[in-house]
Amino acid sequence: MALGERMTIDILCKVVDNYGDIGVVYRLAKALAERAPEAKLRLVVDDLGAFAKLEPAVDPSLEAQELGAWTVLSWRARWPGFVDEPPSIVLECFACGRPDWLEERLFDPARTDTRHIINVEHLSAEDWVDGLHLMPSLTRSALVKKWIFMPGFTPGSGGLILDGAFMEARGRWARARREGSLGNERLALAKRLGLPLADGDESALWLAAFSYERDYSAVMRSIAAYAAGGGRRPVLALAASGRSQACFMEAWERAGRPCAALALPFLPQDDWDELLLACDFSIVRGEESLSRAALAGRPFLWQAYLQDEAHHQVKVAAFLEALRPFLADGDWQAVAEAHREFNERQRDDAAHAGAEDILPLLAGLERLAAGYGAFAESLEKNGNLADKLLTFIATLV
Repeated sequence: MALGERMTIDILCKVVDNYGDIGVVYRLAKALAERAPEAKLRLVVDDLGAFAKLEPAVDPSLEAQELGAWTVLSWRARWPGFVDEPPSIVLECFACGRPDWLEERLFDPARTDTRHIINVEHLSAEDWVDGLHLMPSLTRSALVKKWIFMPGFTPGSGGLILDGAFMEARGRWARARREGSLGNERLALAKRLGLPLADGDESALWLAAFSYERDYSAVMRSIAAYAAGGGRRPVLALAASGRSQACFMEAWERAGRPCAALALPFLPQDDWDELLLACDFSIVRGEESLSRAALAGRPFLWQAYLQDEAHHQVKVAAFLEALRPFLADGDWQAVAEAHREFNERQRDDAAHAGAEDILPLLAGLERLAAGYGAFAESLEKNGNLADKLLTFIATLV
């Protein structure tokens, strides 16, 4: 999509949920660059250390740097480039606000041009999303227009980010499953990531766990019950680096190591995507990994970001309704019950034990995979968030 050689888009991000916020923003920037390579992107991030974990080429000690064709800036930077070329299109991700120095340039009373702020909101399946998408919002200046852009699970929303690397990898892993070469793909991935697989691990049921802190005893009971069933595949549990890894591995030890398990190192974004696509079942958290798990088309359990007055449970219920048409009633009930129990909490800590039972999900994995796969196809048909965002920007300039 041609936006013109002078089009500059500023993308703002504050890191609140560990790597989830910057994960979405980094993926969005990659997708925008793919779809509009002529646009200039400037990323303003308050935690460059978190960004560097996802993209090792970022130097967190620098307040201003070039990352390929992008300019990456610290939230603290008073970069002269914003004087030479003041902001005109600003993507304010997750209502993160704006640094004072950028605010001065954006609302400079000497400017006579029209500027636009687009608040790229959190992902939700709630009913109001389509109605709020692309709605205007007031600012203190008539020359600074603000708009609300809603990612979502419906054609009337902004959709999900379909970045090229993820979609290519998804197609490759889907072919490996169809053609019977999944084990070889997994061995190659494990070698590249330095994962110490034992003989036969490549054909096991791969289960990834990436959540907030919690007691994983109930999940381990389900895994142990699955492993005890005759004729079932062995399980390889992959505990992602982060807040849930210690909880998961401690529960695994307490349960008597009912399956093979690996504590993973921190993986850059593309590597985590590959691992998620390689898995048969995943436990994911937040927004970034939810969107990837949904597009991956494999069964998963989602833990939502904890919100006041238990609103996270409202978000989970809305997501389950979006998923419902793609699953048989009994399967949906099992998935819904596991989600509700996994998200029924007042806090995130290692002592919080839920009552979730994922045994029905593991036992019915192939049946569930067909439904989750159809759900993923429907999300792809909704369109690429990056395309929808660029189309909207083109109407403003």
